[in-house]
Amino acid sequence: MVKPILSIVTPTREGFSEHWLKKLLEVKGDIEFILVHPPSMTKSIIDDARVQQINSPLRGEVIQRITGLINASGTYTLSLNCDEYLTPDILEIVLQYFKRFPDSWVMRLSRKEFDYGRKAELEAPWSKINPIDELKICGKSLGNHKSYDQNKDLFEIPIAPLENQFDWRCLIRERTDHHGPHLENFDKKVWQTSMVQESLKDLMPMLNLGGPFKYVPFWTLDRLLGLYVQAKFYEKDKVIGYLLPLPEQIRLEDNPPEYRRSPLRLYILAELLLLKKFPQYGYFWNLIINHIRDFPLIAAKVIKEQIPTKQPQIEKLS
Repeated sequence: MVKPILSIVTPTREGFSEHWLKKLLEVKGDIEFILVHPPSMTKSIIDDARVQQINSPLRGEVIQRITGLINASGTYTLSLNCDEYLTPDILEIVLQYFKRFPDSWVMRLSRKEFDYGRKAELEAPWSKINPIDELKICGKSLGNHKSYDQNKDLFEIPIAPLENQFDWRCLIRERTDHHGPHLENFDKKVWQTSMVQESLKDLMPMLNLGGPFKYVPFWTLDRLLGLYVQAKFYEKDKVIGYLLPLPEQIRLEDNPPEYRRSPLRLYILAELLLLKKFPQYGYFWNLIINHIRDFPLIAAKVIKEQIPTKQPQIEKLS
């Protein structure tokens, strides 16, 4: 079997849109689509040899996404959700990008967001960006970041500044070292598959707590994996990738109403793993302290969202 160039990994849920799947399969070229379903979910009937369907051993965004990423066989990997739409020309863009930047770790897509149900806008024809070779590069290391035009230019993405010192002020105010052009999150970006899978081999044993706790559904993989890759392969001040210019290459639709109330996600549980593995980086200490300070407010907000709103009683006229 010929190795695909790009693997697109998507954890699904029951009742995901067939319309979304149809639009995804309009993506052209040597693509591997990996749909990772919950354990008992029936696989869809799909007449496209590029599609691989897997039932995850456990339910949840983290374990489903990890299952797909570990099984990816493409040179490059893109992880997205089952309500996000890609330009059909994504493979052409990937090939152009990594031909120009063969040592790049990641390609960041430009995005556009839509309210739920705006199907006409989601299905509007996709516009192409100029050839990657013709795009100007902007960034701080080049001294031209102030002239950046998001409609015409590539913008460099430096590695996260993990060597920042611990800032005790994070105990009393919002951290600031996460501001800047670097990235933290993993999803909706094209990564070198080999780097992702090497990182997951380290992470997976750490996610297994042992005993009856084989999986904790409060993990979040997005920021955990994005920062883990950067920490594992850390090179100070390295430019690891570039943000593509507009027009967008990915379109995001807001969740339907029944999915808008997010369950309590204890992000700190995942990010403590970063601190455990890489305690030498002050950036992770600032991240954890910030979460500890904010956790009571976040927990109170989520609990409030889960309390049904009492409907006013309407008195009947006698």
